[in-house]
Amino acid sequence: MVDGKKRAVSLCILETDTEYLLIRRGKEKCEKEDCVNQYIPIGGKIEALETPEEAVVREIKEETGISIKNPRLMGVVTETSPLPKYNWVLYIFLAKIKKQTPNPCQEGYFEYVLKEHVTNLPTPEIDQKIYEYVKRNQKFIIHTIYNQELVLLNAYEYLEEKKLK
Repeated sequence: MVDGKKRAVSLCILETDTEYLLIRRGKEKCEKEDCVNQYIPIGGKIEALETPEEAVVREIKEETGISIKNPRLMGVVTETSPLPKYNWVLYIFLAKIKKQTPNPCQEGYFEYVLKEHVTNLPTPEIDQKIYEYVKRNQKFIIHTIYNQELVLLNAYEYLEEKKLK
């Protein structure tokens, strides 16, 4: 029997006027080899008695040293797979920041990337859709299904009632 319990995390795309601050993953936190060097939003697990917003503010401060105020919830993504450790509920936030140097990262490398280049970067497949919604300033609720090799099999966006894959 597969555990499959969903774990909740809050992630944030940090935004300057022209760039996003993202983390480029290192080997330490990757579920599979081809996720190394992929760019993802910054964040982490939601702790007991913590709201998703409180978690993202705390995680951004802990990981980058950057204080954010009033992060905007852009959407929610659920990820389902047969792997016990790969079942998530992701709260995706967007926060405006002034460009500043983040603290060194234990899980990869923080990098500023031009907004117009984000969809050309190596990212998890569903993240490309997330960035498209964020660029349009459009809310989203997405459910994804992955196989044993963590290949995206299916993605559905509920607000638009639209199959993404």
